[in-house]
Amino acid sequence: MNIAYLLSSFFITGFSLLALKPLATKVGLVDIPGGRKTHTGATPLVGGLGIFLGILCVSTVTPGVLSQFGPLLSLSALVLFMGTVDDAKELSAFARLTGHTLLALVMAVAVDVQLTSLGNLFYLGTIDLGLLSITVTVFATVGVINAINMADGIDGLSGGLVIVALGFIALLALNNNNIQLASFVVVMICSISAFLSLNFRRPWNKKALIYLGDAGSTMLGFMLAWLMIESSQGAEAIFAPVYALWFLAVPLFDTINLLIKRPLRGVSPVTPGTDHLHHALLSRGLSVVQVVTLLLAVSVSFGGIALVGRSLGVSESSMFLLFICLFAIYFAFSDRIRVADSNTL
Repeated sequence: MNIAYLLSSFFITGFSLLALKPLATKVGLVDIPGGRKTHTGATPLVGGLGIFLGILCVSTVTPGVLSQFGPLLSLSALVLFMGTVDDAKELSAFARLTGHTLLALVMAVAVDVQLTSLGNLFYLGTIDLGLLSITVTVFATVGVINAINMADGIDGLSGGLVIVALGFIALLALNNNNIQLASFVVVMICSISAFLSLNFRRPWNKKALIYLGDAGSTMLGFMLAWLMIESSQGAEAIFAPVYALWFLAVPLFDTINLLIKRPLRGVSPVTPGTDHLHHALLSRGLSVVQVVTLLLAVSVSFGGIALVGRSLGVSESSMFLLFICLFAIYFAFSDRIRVADSNTL
C-alpha cells in the first residue's frame, strides 16, 4: 500500500467536503432541524459525496483498482445519486427499497457478486444456496444498507461502524496476501476518516459540520455489503460468511431487533423513530460522544471475538450459535436499556 495514496484519499475527501459545504447550503441540500432532529442550524448532507470523490480519485490513479473495483464504484455512484435525491426530496420507503433491491439485483446478476454459500452454520455441512443465491444476495445487501442507514442517527456512529467492519476486512485481506483488496479498503477507511474529522463531536467542536445523509449511509452500506460478500465467497474467500455477522454485529442487532419489535407494536419497521439502541443509551444520560465511543468499542470487541474464534479453529456453526445466543440476550433485555419518558435527544 502506497502511503501517498492513503493520504491523498484523506485530503481529497476533506477538501471536497469543505468545497461542497457552501454549495450544499445554496442548493438546499441540508438537514433542517425539526421533529426528531434537534441539531442547531441547517447542516449540509454531502458527506457521502465527499467520501465517494476521495475514493474515486485515488482509485482512478491506482494501478489495477478500476479493473477490479470499477463495477462496485459505478453501482455505488447510483446508490449515492438515489440517496441524494432522497435527501433533497424525501423519497417514500417503497421507492428507496425498490431502488436498493434493483441495484442489488444488478450486482448479483450482471456483476456476479453473489452469496452462493452460507458456510457450515448448523453442524450439517456447507449450505450451498443454489437457485436461492440471487434472492439471498439481494436480501442480505438491502439488509446491510438499511442497517448502516439506521445507525446514522447520531454524529460519527454510522461512519465509525463502517470503519470497524472495513478494518477487519483489511486485516484478513492482508493476512491472506490480498494486497489489492486491502489497499482499496484502507483507502475507503481514510476517506471515511476525513469525513469523521468534520462530523464527530469533540470538546472544541460541539456539533457536526457535515452529515452523511441517506446518500452517504446507503452508499457505505452498499459498498460494505459488496465487499463482505466478495470476501466470503469462492475459492479466494478470506473469511467464512458467519464472520460477516460478527463484524457487523452492532448495527445488525439493532436493526433486526426493531424489525421484529416494531410490527409487534403496530408500527411500520421502516418508520423513522427514536427507539434505536443509541437513543436508548442517550436516555441513560450518556453524551453523544460517549454513546458512539461505547458502541464502537462493542463493535471492535465483537470483531475481536470473531478473530479469536477463527484463530483457535472454533467451528463456523459454534460461532453462529454464539452469535444467535448473544442476539437473543440483547433482544430480551434491549427494552430495559431505555429510561422511560426521558429526553433522548
